[in-house]
Amino acid sequence: MKLEELLLNDRGFAFDPADGQSYQLSPTALRLVQLLKQNTPESELISVLVEEYEVDEHTASRDVSLFLQTLNELDWL
Repeated sequence: MKLEELLLNDRGFAFDPADGQSYQLSPTALRLVQLLKQNTPESELISVLVEEYEVDEHTASRDVSLFLQTLNELDWL
């Protein structure tokens, strides 16, 4: 899992040492990546979005699914 190798700072800057690419993550994306690096299950990611970002469960589920799809496309998962 490449995500484990991803270097992050608290401002959302992410650096992928495998390919030298850097990324700027939104605060929400940063939070989700931090949780994923701790092996947090998808269901808990959805709960975090609902609780911390005050979105409904349907929206949180959709957003987490799309986010995980993007991470797969980046080969981070």
